[in-house]
Amino acid sequence: MAMKEIFKTCEETPDPIPTKVTGQIPKWLSGSLLRNSPGKFEQGDEKYRHWFDGMALIHKFHIQNGDVSYQSKFLRSDAYVQGLEQKRIVMSEFGTTAYPDPCKSIFSRMFSYFTPMSRPRTDNGNVHLMQVGEEYYAHTELPYIRKVDPRTLDSGKLKVDYQKYVAVNGATAHAQIDVDGTVYNMGTTYGKDGGYSLIKIPLPDKGEVENPLQKASIIAKIPQKYGAFPNYFHSFAMTENYFVFVEQPFFLNVLKIMAGPLFGKGVDWAFQFHKEIPTQFHVIEKATGKVWTTKYTADAMMTFHHINAYEDDGHLVMDLCAFAKMDAVFQFYLHNLHTWSKEEADKKLGDTDNYIARFVLPLDVSQDGPDDENLVKLSDTLASAIRKQDSIYCVPEILTDANFDLPRVNEKYNGRKYRYIYAVDVYRTPFRLVKVDAETKENKYWTEENCYAAEPVFVEAPNPTSEDDGVVLSAVVRVGKGKSTCFLLVLDGKTFTELGRAELSQPNKVPMQTHGIYVANM
Repeated sequence: MAMKEIFKTCEETPDPIPTKVTGQIPKWLSGSLLRNSPGKFEQGDEKYRHWFDGMALIHKFHIQNGDVSYQSKFLRSDAYVQGLEQKRIVMSEFGTTAYPDPCKSIFSRMFSYFTPMSRPRTDNGNVHLMQVGEEYYAHTELPYIRKVDPRTLDSGKLKVDYQKYVAVNGATAHAQIDVDGTVYNMGTTYGKDGGYSLIKIPLPDKGEVENPLQKASIIAKIPQKYGAFPNYFHSFAMTENYFVFVEQPFFLNVLKIMAGPLFGKGVDWAFQFHKEIPTQFHVIEKATGKVWTTKYTADAMMTFHHINAYEDDGHLVMDLCAFAKMDAVFQFYLHNLHTWSKEEADKKLGDTDNYIARFVLPLDVSQDGPDDENLVKLSDTLASAIRKQDSIYCVPEILTDANFDLPRVNEKYNGRKYRYIYAVDVYRTPFRLVKVDAETKENKYWTEENCYAAEPVFVEAPNPTSEDDGVVLSAVVRVGKGKSTCFLLVLDGKTFTELGRAELSQPNKVPMQTHGIYVANM
């Protein structure tokens, strides 16, 4: 199966290597595309089970004067370093359980089995990179972030724990950066007084860059409804004046998390989706941290990735990639990816009921009025909202029902009214890129035989004349004859046609990647 070649262990490339450029990469494009990905799927003779388990590999495509170089280094996390030293999996990951050290005494191993929460939590930051000022940190949804030098990709010197500064047990992999550089994130606290916290991370003062969370504080908290079943979430929405937290009926069973190691189960075992429970949207004021009491609801759904949100004439418009069921979580086991035929992969990955949804929350709602009145007064959307019992029941407009995810927009339009979405179709093979026009509902595609495209990143051109005036970057893995090769693809942001590509000459260097950021002039 072709996908086996893009979900397997790759060696790091610690020193920059040149690429072969074909076509024309704009001369104004000067900077680095930093990417994160799982890149090592075994420790010694022990193998990880899920794509999300692999050890973090940080990538850098450096672009200057039309040329591109590539390098990569494994994140020197404790999970990675100790795994190499002990030649085994030492910390449990999303879908893989770590077993007690065979060198320990029988008593110590029994203690590890029956006190699973005493085991160290993984710090394998293999999902995204978070920018705080001029510093960059690899992270997942657990409380640890680790500093990465964007020039050398060195890591390991600074590991920061959210829990030492704010009362959360973890935070999302998709922090939001406001126009003034302030970073916001949503965290979860487990336990009796558990809930969901909005975290504010101001820019550090000079001399404090070694501690990005020193001034972090919780500015809003939403109580947890279901005790030992906290809500799972991967991202959240931000506009100029508000945040939106989507409380979806997608839960983590804490008891299963605790018991998992006893049964050889990873965190994935603890996920539960309850389609009988409605989704609720919580609106939080940015200036005050006030959580609105207005209850906005929708049919049961789940989401990993918010696309964008903005305010428009008394409404809050929020776009996200939605699923009607949670099958997507379980499709990316390595056994599946390594053994499925193309037909099986297309059937399994396509059976996720995925769509891009636009919800519109009316912000100024009176208590009086008929229940069947559509409270959405915008003329450019089919989304609706009506009074229903004690809530405002929202029905989304479907911008496209194609199976797209990993969305990005022109970052200058984050939190503002916008038009274009760039995404990748990871639910059919090979993975193709798409540009969605949210106004006309037209899609443009880039695809090539045996090529698997990663998350697209839009880079705006100097002196732009339109929202899509720029380029779209994607690291593409091509498979064939038992090996993989990679190239950096550069598309025209307007036409979505290829301008150029930079190909690595060495095979099996780059696996399928998750998320990343573009850093100009670096």
